[in-house]
Amino acid sequence: MRWYMTKMHISNFFVRNAKRMKYLYWFIAITLCIGLIAIPIALGIINPHVRLPDIHGGPPSALVREWNLLVSQARREQTRINDFVMMVDALSQSYPFMDHSQVHLGMDYTDFAWMVFDDLIEVARYDITPGFFSNFLHNYYLQHLGGYGNPRLTSEPATLPVWMRQPYFFNEHDWRFNDERTDITVYGGNIVSYLTEDGATLNIQIIRFLPHGYELVTRNPFWYFDLNEDARYLNALFGDLYGVDDLVIDIRGIGSGFGNYFLPLLLEPLAQKAVQARFYAFHTDTFMANRVSARYREFYNLGNVFEMQTLTSDFLYQPQTNLVHGFPLDFDIPLGDHSFEGQVWLLTDSDNFSGPNFMYLQLARDAGFHIIYEFNPYAVGWDTSFIPLPHTGLALRFNPLFFTDAYGRSLEVTGVFYDSIMEK
Repeated sequence: MRWYMTKMHISNFFVRNAKRMKYLYWFIAITLCIGLIAIPIALGIINPHVRLPDIHGGPPSALVREWNLLVSQARREQTRINDFVMMVDALSQSYPFMDHSQVHLGMDYTDFAWMVFDDLIEVARYDITPGFFSNFLHNYYLQHLGGYGNPRLTSEPATLPVWMRQPYFFNEHDWRFNDERTDITVYGGNIVSYLTEDGATLNIQIIRFLPHGYELVTRNPFWYFDLNEDARYLNALFGDLYGVDDLVIDIRGIGSGFGNYFLPLLLEPLAQKAVQARFYAFHTDTFMANRVSARYREFYNLGNVFEMQTLTSDFLYQPQTNLVHGFPLDFDIPLGDHSFEGQVWLLTDSDNFSGPNFMYLQLARDAGFHIIYEFNPYAVGWDTSFIPLPHTGLALRFNPLFFTDAYGRSLEVTGVFYDSIMEK
């Protein structure tokens, strides 16, 4: 009797709630179907090595293979689109040459970005060629901006310490270089010098201007050279130039460290004319630009920034519209200590002409140096910091500081200057 009454209660419950139970049945069925599809897809997105065959077991069917292909393509498309948008946004916010790039493009920067975006949509999902995305961004986008500030994509080590991601670190903020407990490798031979057979020409090649360095793979620190030792060596060379008619200084391939090496060790001792000059640096009001500005001023013991309008009232050339802050850079180069009556030839390349290096090269020219230029299509240029593109492993680099002469004329936009060009 008890079993019969229980059965009657259950039957009455289902009769009274027939409509609700119908909805419940459909809800359970749909949930199971969605789960069978959604769980593998979610796992595939979280872990690209997990696929539907791994979940259900057995050889994958044609439907499963097609589904996996579609998931992979969608994921590839989305990561590329996301990083493209991040790159466009970073440039629009911190790139200080936007006005000049738009003149070079002949159109609005945003309109150009949308054009490239439409092209990317066509191919982002399907092209699996190694290096496709970086090549696409370079060929269809970055190389059309005019090259000002050297915008480029690089691959930075995934394990790069956080402090090395900071703007303009230039190897100066690593405690390992000032810790006696750390054994750091010393690399010698930063200067190569030799006289020609007739003794009339002294050739000097400088390998690097920055003494600190890091292994490419391990990122372990080492010293390229001792700065004081280089200073003593060069001072001895410059003090014994009797009979030398031409002094050739080869600095090709060097993109950073001019203020710490080139100015005190090469230009000031050999200046054939006294030079006084003022330059300016301007930048946007963004995190990256402000940090690079702060680190740069800290590195060279410069002062505070000013509102751009307070510095540009007497300019003949007005800087770009998106620039907000700026600071002056004053140089006073006295006549050199070494009375060399011959000609100083400075052998340069595309790496030297980047970032603030235009200032130092202009000072050298004004002080009597003759500039010989060699074009280098593989030049890296001035390194300040990078903006990671998180989905594709690439990083965006460019110079966020807009350097000008005393009249407001952009040094990088004006371009490379030289007295002679060296053809390969």
